[in-house]
Amino acid sequence: MNIEIQDVIKLDDKNEYVVVSKADFEQQTYVYIVDINNNTKFKIAKVLKDKLVEVDDNKELIRELIVLFYKNAINAIDVNALVRNQINLAKK
Repeated sequence: MNIEIQDVIKLDDKNEYVVVSKADFEQQTYVYIVDINNNTKFKIAKVLKDKLVEVDDNKELIRELIVLFYKNAINAIDVNALVRNQINLAKK
């Protein structure tokens, strides 16, 4: 299963989620996904060959992943595009 940041996926709960961040940790790929209709509903899941498996309440693993998700999300932001957009908005 190939999942990228900004992909929208539909899970078994019939909700659609956007991939906010992605991280590799201990030879596994994990994703941080947020429900597109309710941004207070999110999940952290492990990417397997053909499905996503939600991470259980393993606080140490979640702590490690949150740091990686944050770093990867920051690195994915195109700062130049953000500045160009702000300049264009200011001109209007």
